[in-house]
Amino acid sequence: MENSVGAVILILGMLLLLAGLVVYASGVGKRAHQPVPEVPSGNPSMERKVAVILGITLVSVLSLVGYGFWEPIRQARAAERQENVSIERGVELYTTLCIGCHGVDGLGAVVPDSEPPRVAPQLNREDLRPKDADEYKKAYELVYKTLQRGRPGTPMPAWGRQDGGTLLDEQIHELTVMITKGDKHVRGEESVWEEVRDEAREKIAHGAPEPQKPEVQLAADLSDEARAGARLLQGKGCIGCHVVGGGVGGQTGPNLSQVQSVAGSRKPGAAAEEYLRESILQPQAFLVPGYAPVMPSFQGQLSDQELGQIIAYLLAPNK
Repeated sequence: MENSVGAVILILGMLLLLAGLVVYASGVGKRAHQPVPEVPSGNPSMERKVAVILGITLVSVLSLVGYGFWEPIRQARAAERQENVSIERGVELYTTLCIGCHGVDGLGAVVPDSEPPRVAPQLNREDLRPKDADEYKKAYELVYKTLQRGRPGTPMPAWGRQDGGTLLDEQIHELTVMITKGDKHVRGEESVWEEVRDEAREKIAHGAPEPQKPEVQLAADLSDEARAGARLLQGKGCIGCHVVGGGVGGQTGPNLSQVQSVAGSRKPGAAAEEYLRESILQPQAFLVPGYAPVMPSFQGQLSDQELGQIIAYLLAPNK
């Protein structure tokens, strides 16, 4: 902001100086047609040339200052436009290639023909779209390399042409930007993931296969509170990362199907309920060995009642 104000002041000052030179040059022109006094004060023609040269120099300086002031703004706007174009193309690619496994809203779906049923990881999550520049670079590289090379031992194929896939590097970039900028608003009030949802539903309405939503299988003797917790786990997309009741879920996070038997001993000094509560509200406080710190915090997103319902389900002996 201070640089902008300084540039404006400099430009205004130079404009005033240029106006003064114009006034001076016009005065020189008038004196050129007047009788030369007995003691000449100077050659009017030479004075005009000096004034013109000074004026041209000042205009050149003003142009350079203006260019230096405007060019960063122009480049930033051009980069923003290009990013938006990449995101829109990424939306088209995602809704064509990815919704079958990752869902219409990026919260995961059951991978077709997987047995036992396996849920693809969530892509619509906060850790994949950090705001810090260095963290964003890491997230971008992670998503790009995963798309390009795939994940050996999982249903995720390699999409990069150099790894046997079908996508160009630019297309992988477009998908990566769409995923890592998923909360951006390109078209008015809708976020990118909301655009994805609308586009995917339109394609499904025109005959595209509909992804199978992962569903928690509930035991018959579960309490009403535990059943409510299971619905919350499903609605919040938790089974996109965790295996829960019935063996359905993803493998990004620890298996929760038998967590009631290990929760009380997983973190030293923490009881089962205390450990689960901390894992939901402060997931980075304790990490299960072998799993990356990618789970977002649900602090402020769950009421005390909802948190209690989820814990009741996780601690239920039969899910």
